[in-house]
Amino acid sequence: MSAYRAFGDESRRQALIADIRARGPIYTAWLTRASIEGDISFVSEDFGLHPALARLLPALGAFGEAEDTLSFHETLFDAIPVGADTGGLARQALLLAWRDPVYGRSKVVAPGPLHDACEDVIALVEQSIDAPVDKKAWRAARAKLANVGRDDAGVVTGVDMVMSLAWNLDQAPGAAHDVMTAWASGVNIEADASDEDCFSAEENATFETEMNRISGEAMEALSQKQSIDNIDVEDFLAEVDKIWAANPAQNALRLRAQARRERSNAKMAAWRAAIQRRVLEIANASLPARMESQPDARPARTLDQPRL
Repeated sequence: MSAYRAFGDESRRQALIADIRARGPIYTAWLTRASIEGDISFVSEDFGLHPALARLLPALGAFGEAEDTLSFHETLFDAIPVGADTGGLARQALLLAWRDPVYGRSKVVAPGPLHDACEDVIALVEQSIDAPVDKKAWRAARAKLANVGRDDAGVVTGVDMVMSLAWNLDQAPGAAHDVMTAWASGVNIEADASDEDCFSAEENATFETEMNRISGEAMEALSQKQSIDNIDVEDFLAEVDKIWAANPAQNALRLRAQARRERSNAKMAAWRAAIQRRVLEIANASLPARMESQPDARPARTLDQPRL
């Protein structure tokens, strides 16, 4: 049990939801990329959310860069009872990174010593939901995992993710951010690798070379007209587009790359939506407690239910 209790009162919950709807200062400082390097301790201090939950939510919401995340945040905060300890919710949400039947990283680590070492970490996370885990146990689990070899990129990101899980989240809540970003990286690697139009090694090398060359040419062309410090991003991208379009063969490669990225982005959006639904399912398990303490409270919505 942590010392943090959600919201404090209903008015504070509603104030938080209103700020998020409006993409206000709390939203901007917390649920965007500003949170990566920024101090978001105010989320726990002012709104009583466990620091690990505060750290995982920006990544699960695509740092505000996806259109469908505001409803997720609002629905989640509506489901959390006032006064709830959200440390357990944070831990159960992070366990999905290993346990989820579709997207969990357990499926990319083959049975054997490495998988067993990962499972040892997961067992400690599960134990920590209800009771403190001795720091020596965390240290031993990390040492065991570090001493087992790993090979391909998918396995490496999965194991790095589990290593980030191997910490006491009350003392190292920032690990929650590391878990989510490593998980997203692994899912993105799979999305790219499974694309219907994968580049060959030669095409990848050619595309990277051309991108670097064209970016340099665009910057050089614009610097002839104005100071580099005054070059606008939109002007730069327009100049890049013009140079690509001047060579149809090169541009065909770029168009393929753009189409691949759009397909990968769609797969990442599907991952995000699926995990958001699972997190809401976990949060809604506390609904009876909320209804008991607030007889007039309305049931929490799901992402599929419209706002009234």
